[in-house]
Amino acid sequence: MRPFIGVTCSADPDGRPIVRPPYIQALHEAGAIPVPLPFLASQEEVAADAELAKIFARLDGMLLTGSEDLDSALWEEPLHPRADLMHPSRQATELAVCRAVLAADLPCLAICGGMQTLNVVAGGSVIQHVPDLGAHVLDHSVGVDGPHHAIRAAEGTLTARLLSPSFQTNTAHHQALGRLGEGFIATAWAEDKIIEACEAPDRRFILGVQWHPERMQNKTEQRALFHALVDACSPVATI
Repeated sequence: MRPFIGVTCSADPDGRPIVRPPYIQALHEAGAIPVPLPFLASQEEVAADAELAKIFARLDGMLLTGSEDLDSALWEEPLHPRADLMHPSRQATELAVCRAVLAADLPCLAICGGMQTLNVVAGGSVIQHVPDLGAHVLDHSVGVDGPHHAIRAAEGTLTARLLSPSFQTNTAHHQALGRLGEGFIATAWAEDKIIEACEAPDRRFILGVQWHPERMQNKTEQRALFHALVDACSPVATI
């Protein structure tokens, strides 16, 4: 049976949810039924969590998509002047979704900003502007269609098993993981030591990647990420 996998939505200029086709296509091809999630009516935590619970009861897994930036007040830092905040309705929904993923131990693939949000909800932080780290840092904001860069994954991790210990990815972000949240470990890095992937080894399946595999579906190893999520949603997971 094809699993129902929730997909977080972007916001249009009027704050209405819109879903990006590459995420839907990647899940379809991996054997899932994608379920784009609406924005929640409430931005208050308890009410948002209660509203989302009715939706989550019908899902087998979750895909957290790329996003704009979180409000840095969430990890008690002043907002960086280069921050591009996501719409408040999206942020409230993303935070509730991440809380529900962790509470329910729902299989989850978190991409780019989605990985950062999940990490923050787990108690971690975000580097608000990667270029501030110094001249040695790669240009990570060239875009999904720009030049790729090399990544090294730690041997024995889920990341390395799915992708190999070294590979190339696209890059389209100006923020990155800082302090890791509770239960998360870093599993892949760019040459400049920026964290490119993380996992929660004690969970059924939680994998976060900083790049955009949905825009690299011509590569077998990138398709494997979505197939692994679908497999993890099965009654007897094969991951």
